[in-house]
Amino acid sequence: MNAVISPRPELRRCDARLELKQVPRRLSPLLCGICMLLIFAVLSFGAVEQWSISILETALALFFLTWAARQLVFGEVSIRPNPLYAPAVLFGLVVMLQLGFNLTAYRYATLIAGVEYVAYGMLLFLTVQGLTNARCSKTVIWIFTLFGFALAMFAISQNLTSTDKIYWLRTPRNGGAIFGPYVDRDHYAGLMEMLAPIPIVLSISALIRGAKRVLIGSAGVLMAGSIVLSQSRAGTASFLVEMAVLLGLLLGTRKNRHVTATVGAICLTVMGFAAWVGTAAMWHHFTNLQDWMRLAILKDGLRMFWQKPILGWGLGTFTTVYPQFRSFYTNLFVNAAHNDYLQSLVETGLFGFAAILWFVIALYRGGLRNLDSWNRDWSRTLGLAAVIGCTGILVHSAFDFNLQIPANACMFYFLSAVATSTASLPQSGSSRRSTRKPSRVTYDDRISHI
Repeated sequence: MNAVISPRPELRRCDARLELKQVPRRLSPLLCGICMLLIFAVLSFGAVEQWSISILETALALFFLTWAARQLVFGEVSIRPNPLYAPAVLFGLVVMLQLGFNLTAYRYATLIAGVEYVAYGMLLFLTVQGLTNARCSKTVIWIFTLFGFALAMFAISQNLTSTDKIYWLRTPRNGGAIFGPYVDRDHYAGLMEMLAPIPIVLSISALIRGAKRVLIGSAGVLMAGSIVLSQSRAGTASFLVEMAVLLGLLLGTRKNRHVTATVGAICLTVMGFAAWVGTAAMWHHFTNLQDWMRLAILKDGLRMFWQKPILGWGLGTFTTVYPQFRSFYTNLFVNAAHNDYLQSLVETGLFGFAAILWFVIALYRGGLRNLDSWNRDWSRTLGLAAVIGCTGILVHSAFDFNLQIPANACMFYFLSAVATSTASLPQSGSSRRSTRKPSRVTYDDRISHI
């Protein structure tokens, strides 16, 4: 009778590791397409014009249809779960109730805004489906590190040479405080708050060393410095909150206390860079903290909320309804509440606002799981940077309307999907090698035992 030779457990583990290495970790074309679309949205003046938002929405719809067709062709529908789906669906139901029962003050505005939020939902969903491995995470890190650095260089150069034309060519019809490709410097600051943490977190991780660490850290300093140079008070304060949150999170883990000095040095370098390049007019702007109009809009908005507290006045209807509640005279057009939380409360009521709070809670519950092995794994490094970037824009949204700008809203939902997806991805090879002892069993050893 022939004897059956069963390989030892350590040999089976060796085979499993070899098979894992042979599995191709492909880069998702879907994710690359989303990254290119986000860059287009930023460069097209924040996608605030009809032609650019139409391209953005159409491209996202085509991406979704392509993904769905591919699933059907392969005969297997595989959907990766995410904790952000449920609050997003609840928010969508609120908007559907407004449209279905005609509970909106301006049906057309709610319909247009609803289509826009459908596009954001597709972006969030497709990002979760496209971010599948550490190679994808590494690609996202490098794309937005390079793009953020190039954008900051362009914005600073344009600001030093031309303050009234975007790309040195186009003068906005209604004027504005131009910085980079944006008409409003606060919106540029909002975008850079989301991008700057990516090179900063990467530079203090163990994934890069030597001269590369210095270069990436310098890119982060330049991006953060451009926030200060944009003269956005809320943007500068939000970036400082980001760094405080990053320090707090890393100090809470015993193994990461050595990064405190590094993050502190980055903040000091940013302020030193701003002091070197900045002007007296810039620093005077930071000391002027009087803004009575925002406070007046806040009081008026709360009166609007009390009249329709359950489902609100309708998504996208703030500018239509606000004139009858305005308590001050101005010849300016009030195009937003200058507070995204207030505007959401007015437009969607308590039910819509509850969905938003649920979304934020799910974002942090899923995103903070990236703290485990954050400095040795590309996915978790990206996830932590995404959480910090989302923190900055969430703070800034209490003082401005960044999430009403399509490019910034798209970047926020993209980073939210990234933050809640990366913790569940397989760890990269560098992380596995640092946490597991290498096996001494080789194929030669196996042959010798047969």
